[in-house]
Amino acid sequence: MFTPSSLGWTDISNELSKVISDALKIVEPAKGEVDHVKAIASRALQRVRKVALKSRFKPDVVLGGSYAKGTWLKREADIDIFVKFPKRLNKVDLKKYGLDVALESMREYEPILRYAEHPYVEAYIEDVGVNIVPCYDVKKGEWKSAADRSPYHTLFMTEELSDSLRREARLLKKFMKGVGVYGAEIAVQGFSGYVCEVLCLKYGSFFSSLKSASRWREGEVISLEKVDENLKKKFQKASVIILDPVDSRRNLGTAISPRRLAEFILASRAFLKEPRLRYFIGEKDRLDKIGKSELMGNLVTLKFKHSKRSVDVLWGQLKRSLNYILKQFDLYDFKVLRSACATDENEESAFIFLIESLEQPEIEDKKGPEVFRYEDSRKFISKNLKRSKLIWLGDDTRLYALMERRIKDIDDFFDLLLNKKRGLGIAPGLVDGIVNTYQTYLGNRNIELLSIPWIMKELVRLLSSDRLLTIDKDS
Repeated sequence: MFTPSSLGWTDISNELSKVISDALKIVEPAKGEVDHVKAIASRALQRVRKVALKSRFKPDVVLGGSYAKGTWLKREADIDIFVKFPKRLNKVDLKKYGLDVALESMREYEPILRYAEHPYVEAYIEDVGVNIVPCYDVKKGEWKSAADRSPYHTLFMTEELSDSLRREARLLKKFMKGVGVYGAEIAVQGFSGYVCEVLCLKYGSFFSSLKSASRWREGEVISLEKVDENLKKKFQKASVIILDPVDSRRNLGTAISPRRLAEFILASRAFLKEPRLRYFIGEKDRLDKIGKSELMGNLVTLKFKHSKRSVDVLWGQLKRSLNYILKQFDLYDFKVLRSACATDENEESAFIFLIESLEQPEIEDKKGPEVFRYEDSRKFISKNLKRSKLIWLGDDTRLYALMERRIKDIDDFFDLLLNKKRGLGIAPGLVDGIVNTYQTYLGNRNIELLSIPWIMKELVRLLSSDRLLTIDKDS
């Protein structure tokens, strides 16, 4: 059995030592599970290689991902298999021949087509996920697709990670999962498994990674080698710079949103202050926190249907559309305090808003130009003289008009946004679905949505204080 002391940790408290000992039990797969996953990986690899040999390009087939690196988590194994095609193929042919190999090799296991930069295939053999990913067989630095680096990542980590560091990476991954910052996909915009491994290589342990993260500054630079100052300039707008040891021109931190970065920093500080196993296992959403919340009356949910599509594409469309709607809320003087996208990742999604007030005053004042701006002030007077209730010159030399507010409540807002503008600014792939199927849930009507898990999760989050800020008060 591995303990913090056996990992070389000597500067931690008894309390932290106990938590880490318990955490190691939930991240390390037992021998039986290791043997089971190993057998499935061997079976899957043989199937893909057999089909690949029939392809006219005879692509090389290699294992990758957390399984190959030995950093996969207990009961969360998945197997990545990369099918490496000659670089002379264009991306259309890579897709065609790559999917031919992937789909044929997993034909017996109900394969599903997934999308990242280009398509790949996902299947389950028994209880283990298997991803077949086409990529190019290129020299280091001659990348033609994002997936081309992955085999090099696997090779690098296989050589650099000791058994001890693999356990540290598992602890860090599980911690990040528990606090909700794990996953580079667009739905999360957090830390990838590879980034966890890089951090453990850089800092030497899970514990040291958290200690360092707790003191990160904006624009922190993390590199396994000496940093080129020109690269710092290249990424100077990044919230964090984590240089890829396989490609030093690439910032792994680009996929990490500022919020997820801040959440990890807060979680690191909170855990170091008061270690608890709950950071590794997360918390279930508690309806009792919000069922009678006085803020329920300030909620607005726009629920709608749409056609099925790639999960990454869907999340991208949802986030772009949410940003547009938020700008429109601001334009019509609705103050949105918090907002979220939610989706079943199939054919239903929702936008949720916590708004200061669902209604607006009957009238609004409209600020015009300073009177010294001749043409602008003339146009303002001409446009507003007849349709305003009052028009006047303020002490600040600006013109003002008092108008009857056009948009007085949320229903008016969505009627204008979706029916008259036809959702101009909303992602084209969603606009028809939203306009034709949307339902609004205002205030306490949102209680009806608590029975829908994927919506309930976001409702709970929006109506609850951030857990990382209140952890000391939790029981």
